[in-house]
Order: sequence, then structure tokens, then C-alpha cells
Amino acid sequence: MCFNRVHSIRIGAAVLGAVLLTAAGARPLAGRVAVPADHSGQVQVVDRIVAVVNDQIVTLIEVRVVEAFAIIEVPLSADLEASRRMILEKLIDQKVVVELARDKPPIDPVRIAAEIERIALRMGEEDLRSRLSRFGFTREDLRPYIEEKIRAETVILERFGRIVTVSLKEIEARYQDRFLPAEKAAGREPRPFLAVVDALEQEIKAEKISIQTALWVQSLRDQAEIEIRPDILKK
Repeated sequence: MCFNRVHSIRIGAAVLGAVLLTAAGARPLAGRVAVPADHSGQVQVVDRIVAVVNDQIVTLIEVRVVEAFAIIEVPLSADLEASRRMILEKLIDQKVVVELARDKPPIDPVRIAAEIERIALRMGEEDLRSRLSRFGFTREDLRPYIEEKIRAETVILERFGRIVTVSLKEIEARYQDRFLPAEKAAGREPRPFLAVVDALEQEIKAEKISIQTALWVQSLRDQAEIEIRPDILKK
């Protein structure tokens, strides 16, 4: 989403302290990245703040980890900076939403483990190991990033999942106007309406939730203090 309203704020001592901890090797959000320092194979820890959302920080490492493991999916782009900017905006969306769930119980570890497994299956074990090694990570280090994503999704589902409804008329229209033409264009024999009614209902509901969520998140962003540093995404 576009930043229609961005507030410039000073980064307080707590935020700077978090970055200093990161630079010293601590991991506020599994925040280490292994970058070759010289030919000896030694590594140094590098991180920078790319955004501040109220009192929450978004670091360059966070953007790069989300990018490397496709924890948040964005449209493919040959422009690396543009892709990272889209990821950054989605991370800001997550943080304004998660801020509403600070008192919620922790996410079930089983859900987090299942998401890590989904990533592993999609990437393949060899590729996953290679990328984990690049960041000096184990699988466990992906948990904070995935947990925040699931927490945001849970808040959105709890807010809109029950109030968004789909009528039979809408489902029938989707079947006639989209499903049947798409199946015929693909050379497939269309399945009967009753065989796909549930799937079409979920598809329409997801679209409605997406639209309402976008408007809601934008309103949260309008009320938040946000500072971004897009030039750091080029690093």
C-alpha cells in the first residue's frame, strides 16, 4: 500500500539500543545476518533500521529474511529495491495490526512449525539449508518472523472472518461469469455447481476480507507515527 501519511519521528534511546544490541550480536528478532568480512571466512553482523512504526522497528535484516524465505509473498520484480519496498510496506502493515494484539496469547507452536515446513517443501531442503546458512540461521530462527505474520493474519480473521458474508446469488454469478469461462478456456470439462460451491464461496469471502482489510489497515497507518528510510533498502 502507499504511504499516504508518514510522520517523521525521532528514534528514541530504546530503539537505538535495540540496534546496538543487534550490532553486538544479540537477536531482538533473530536479527543476525552473516556477511563476509574478509577472505578468512570471518563474518560480521550488519543491520540498519529501515523504518520505525510507533515504537517498533523494522530492520534491513528483517526485510532480507522475509525476502529470502518468501515469508511474505510479493509480486516478482526485476527491481530489487522495488521488491524490498513492497516487503517493507507489508511489514509495516503487519506491525500496525500486531500492535492491537499485544495482550493476545502466544501463537500455537504447531502452526509456526507447519509454516516452516511449508516453506521447506516449497524451497527444497538443499535450498533452505543454503539460505539459512547465508544468514547464520537454524530453522528455529525463522520462528519470530513467521509468528508475527500469523499473529497479524489471526487478528484480521478474528475481525472480519465472521462479519463478511457471501450470498448464494454472488456464488452463482461467480460460477457463471468466471468459473465456467475459465474452465472452458483451459479445455477442461467444468465441474457442476454443487461440486465447487464451497470453494467459490471461500474465494469470494477472501476477496471481500482483503478489500476491507486494506481499508482498515490504511486507517491504522494513518493514525500511526511512521518513519521510513528507503535509501537503506539499496544496501
